[in-house]
Amino acid sequence: MGGLSKATSGWRGRLLFGYAVVVMVLAAVWTFSLLGPVSQALEDRQREVLLSVANAASVALDASDLPDSEVLDRIATSERLRITLISRDGSVLAESSEDGEMANHADRPEVVSALGGETGFDRRVSETDGVEYLYVAVPCVVEGRSGALRVSMPVTQANADMRRFYWTSFALLAAALLLSVGTAWLSFTRASEPVSRLERMRTDFVANASHELKTPVAGIRLLTESIRQASDMGDAAAVDEFAQRLDRESLRLQSLVTDLMDLSRVEGELHPAMGAESCDLLTVVGTSFETHRHRALSKGLAFTLDEDVPDGESCRVRLSVANATLLVDNLLDNALTYTEKGSVRVRLASDGAAATLEVADTGIGIPPADQDRVFERFYRVDTARSREAGGTGLGLSLVRNTVSRGGGTIELESTVGKGSTFRVTLPLT
Repeated sequence: MGGLSKATSGWRGRLLFGYAVVVMVLAAVWTFSLLGPVSQALEDRQREVLLSVANAASVALDASDLPDSEVLDRIATSERLRITLISRDGSVLAESSEDGEMANHADRPEVVSALGGETGFDRRVSETDGVEYLYVAVPCVVEGRSGALRVSMPVTQANADMRRFYWTSFALLAAALLLSVGTAWLSFTRASEPVSRLERMRTDFVANASHELKTPVAGIRLLTESIRQASDMGDAAAVDEFAQRLDRESLRLQSLVTDLMDLSRVEGELHPAMGAESCDLLTVVGTSFETHRHRALSKGLAFTLDEDVPDGESCRVRLSVANATLLVDNLLDNALTYTEKGSVRVRLASDGAAATLEVADTGIGIPPADQDRVFERFYRVDTARSREAGGTGLGLSLVRNTVSRGGGTIELESTVGKGSTFRVTLPLT
């Protein structure tokens, strides 16, 4: 069982790690795939702003009587914005920032495009101050001749926006990773609960089965030794008594092994919805009733069967003959085992949609605190009495599992000292 636990933990850890890696890779690919488009989008937006300023400055120069440099200064309200008026030969006629004499701009890419009658764009490090700028130049008329009006802005703002985007993306990536890992861990933990529960059930089953098997085996060994000693002493009466007790212990062991095999078979079968056999419950109940009649009469009990199934109506249920017999036999055996006087009444009824089987006795009854647990494997209300009667503690567990395989339900009504009634309802096929 320790191996199963380790295997489960290892499987869960590997799956969780793989899930985290996949999420991280997908998130990283998604994030980095956006870096290029976002960077280009920021630059395009800045270009549009500069183009709008350039067009506005060109109109303002034509409409204003003020000196060109003053007009450009008024338009360039931001210290980061530079507006330059360039003549046809590339010389700078006016500039919004006073940086002294400027070099000829005839070879600048954006200026070349503007002098050619088209809007020009460029991004480069300025030879004047060593700062990277984004340039936009548009054609304009200077002193009756074609010229260019250029607007530039440092790309530091765009770079700052990109850095914020980087950090935001990484923060979102980390948050997505943590959230996905947490969600995966919660999902895997819940998914592994049935496995852990199954492991606990198997552990309990092995422990209980081992304990139950040890008792008759130890008894058989002790009785065998006692028979040998009595035989050596020539005590025929003791040999006969020990032999009878040995027979009872062997029958008890046989019953326990049989019940364990039946329980394993029933729990291992497919659900009836996936294609199980069917049988006539009326026939099975009648056969089982006759099988137990002698035992009931030998105990002086009133043993009756009431069949309330309309003539000609089917009473077939989604159980094999073997499982239906197992169900009825265990209910009757349980009633006869714990009823010393009075009666055991069996009733089978059908309403066309479901069959209802009731087994009512006037036995010792079951305390309310134990009624929810009597269907558990190896659970006994009175351990000493159950062992004395030869019970294995598996009968009602077999009943519950068989009813479940048939898609039905089981109910228990019991009063201590007055008896118990087990009511099984199974859908008809």
